[in-house]
Amino acid sequence: MRTFARCCIGRHTRRGPRKRAAISPEKLDRYLTDRLHEVPGFEAVDISAGYRLRVPDDEGCNWSGKVVALHGLRAPLADDIAVALRPIVRAARARFNLSE
Repeated sequence: MRTFARCCIGRHTRRGPRKRAAISPEKLDRYLTDRLHEVPGFEAVDISAGYRLRVPDDEGCNWSGKVVALHGLRAPLADDIAVALRPIVRAARARFNLSE
């Protein structure tokens, strides 16, 4: 059985808009999941990236930063997953935009 946990990461950074690499939603999911799996204890958690924004935000990112953690019964608590994801999602939002 898989459960879902939502994680909302703050969209605002101290820097303004910057150039981001275009990436497909599937590759973004894989990137986020792979980064999380590098953290010990989170190997049982997969990530589905947030939704595409109609207009890029103030920093120029075109996806929400709200991600869904898909995990089974042996995964860490949802709050622990959210804490581990914060820096991963923040860095990914600074690096990638979703491709068309």
